[in-house]
Amino acid sequence: MKAITMLDTIQSLLGMPACAIPLSYCKPARTYLLERAGIPATGTAVLFTVPYVMTADVEDPRRNLSLYAVPRDYHGYMKALSETVLPSLQASFPAHRFALYADHSPICEVDAAARAGLGVLGDNGLLITPAYGSLVFIGEVITDATYETVVEAAIPAFPTTPPRCEGCGACLAACPRGCSKGMREGCLSALTQKKGELTMEEAGAICQSGLVWGCDACQLACPHNVRVIRARADTPIPYFREMRLNHIDVPLLDAMNDSDFSSRAYAWRGRAIIRRNVVLMDEYDKRRSEP
Repeated sequence: MKAITMLDTIQSLLGMPACAIPLSYCKPARTYLLERAGIPATGTAVLFTVPYVMTADVEDPRRNLSLYAVPRDYHGYMKALSETVLPSLQASFPAHRFALYADHSPICEVDAAARAGLGVLGDNGLLITPAYGSLVFIGEVITDATYETVVEAAIPAFPTTPPRCEGCGACLAACPRGCSKGMREGCLSALTQKKGELTMEEAGAICQSGLVWGCDACQLACPHNVRVIRARADTPIPYFREMRLNHIDVPLLDAMNDSDFSSRAYAWRGRAIIRRNVVLMDEYDKRRSEP
């Protein structure tokens, strides 16, 4: 019988597949986080993906939020996961240190996930996975244990650059802001999060998108995601299946208490930014409906 490895234990606790890669093969981002966790550069990242979409939301004509913002903020899910997974790992492997990250990470997550074997890098800069396309969040458990300790095998020949998609060009062609390959400067999603006053052109771009937060254009154009949506490959995770909110307006926004609001992906920018976008969209819709 095959011995249970540290990687097996991590996958079991996460409840999803994961791939390991030495930190030395990862592109660094916020290295101070490793120092804070007491994890050296000789450690290992165990990356995993979290599907978040209910495919019926794609077809909802009232939806005015990006698909990732329909469920509750995934940071809440990752926090809860961290609170259960890390103590169990520490109890099982007391000689080692562990930390769980998502988004605010010591490594470049998309690059590491693609090179670890979870998927390929799309021209829009997103990770494309076999089962859920790019409709996933990325997380990682990082440990001070070496790759050989985590996997109980020698380090394979990881690619020096992340494997890429076919490069069909569908995502770039669909971008309403004309973003180029691998670049997101000026992305509509970033525009909906912009602080301060918007120019007339910027306000018009948001209104024409139909979304008050985020943008799904490049993802919905990707043939990998088209297959996921046609196959109705919904997330199996209850956290993302429950308490979804497809449409937000001023009355609903004003009725949200602080706890409800803080559980949403747009909360990190505060109420003023999302409210500004909602008001813009309301005014735009009123003008269009006038005879």
